[in-house]
Amino acid sequence: MKATTRIYLDAMLQNIKSVAFFTFLGVLIARLGASDFEIALSNSLPAFFCALSLAFLTRQLPVTRGVFLTSGYVRQFAFICMALSVLLPDPIPVLLVFWSINAVSVIVTSAQQPAILRRVVEPDHFPALFSRIKMIALFITTAGGLGIGLALDATDAYFPYNYVASMLIGCLATFTGMSLIAGLAPREKTTIRFARMRPFQECDRNIWWMALNNAGIYMTPPLFTIYHVKTLHLTNTQIAYFVVTSGIVSALALPFVRKLMERFGTMRVYRAALLGMIVCAFPYGFVEQYGLLVAAQAWTGFMLAVSEVATQTTMMEEAGKHKAEMAYFSDFQLVMQLGMAAGPLAAGALLAVMPLWACFCIVALVRLAVFLARPLLPDRKKREAGDAERDPARLAAR
Repeated sequence: MKATTRIYLDAMLQNIKSVAFFTFLGVLIARLGASDFEIALSNSLPAFFCALSLAFLTRQLPVTRGVFLTSGYVRQFAFICMALSVLLPDPIPVLLVFWSINAVSVIVTSAQQPAILRRVVEPDHFPALFSRIKMIALFITTAGGLGIGLALDATDAYFPYNYVASMLIGCLATFTGMSLIAGLAPREKTTIRFARMRPFQECDRNIWWMALNNAGIYMTPPLFTIYHVKTLHLTNTQIAYFVVTSGIVSALALPFVRKLMERFGTMRVYRAALLGMIVCAFPYGFVEQYGLLVAAQAWTGFMLAVSEVATQTTMMEEAGKHKAEMAYFSDFQLVMQLGMAAGPLAAGALLAVMPLWACFCIVALVRLAVFLARPLLPDRKKREAGDAERDPARLAAR
């Protein structure tokens, strides 16, 4: 099977997993009686354990088929336990524990996959590759989100067993996709030696700035869940239409966005997407008409898709500038995951002291402040270059 065929099939299967397992997981957690803090924690805890894995485990593992498959097996075990934990009398703590275990293993495969892809895909093909992968994702989430939303509402009498069945479908899909990518990994046998690690060595100002933006972006998902499920009491089908409309808009516009990235540069398009999300977040807590909610979610989903493509493209474009490639991939994803973990916790803290509508306003203002703060962040790479220039040995050599 061709490498690109494996990559696209994996993208399809991983997005089936995302729809079947995760699209309505926040709704399920809310319906199981989770508090606002538990909802925020469910958005934060997996990202936090992803960050721990990236900081101390992932970068020490060799990129081999054996390591990739082993992490996939652990991931599959945790997925199944997450699905079955829903049937327990007090499911939220157990679900979060296995979600954390899943996060540690999933980030191993996620961090190694770019290194595997760089072995079989030319660097200048990555923008087109990621855009096509995103198109596959949008098609699957659009069609699958609506289908599963309708199915969950139609079988609501069997709650929570209907959610468990959907999650088990996602387990099968993700394991199959992981096996396809494992076929591209090198079949080497190397000894794994663990040592004390120093994370963040490959991070520059741009990476930290993108991580802070990630924190702002991920402050809104728990707010969306609470607003949609607990305040407005929307059904799964109504929530699914958010996914459908954002998927359609993104699918139609992403090819044009790719051309914009090629013409104006990845970072300019990334900045435009950030501003687009800020505009939509500020008034969201005041919107109650369903049609306006659909429009707002379509726009937010489109801007998020653009920012994700731009982030992935930036990560791959900058990899060639770093000698320690695996450390770079780990550090890049580490700071992104830290942002994803910090955002929901910050949202949970805001929810404890102010109403929901005010939280949306504060989040928009925080995002704007971060957007404008990039020039104020220290640039370690430039500082190191300046120190090297002032080095006495170099000055004497001149």
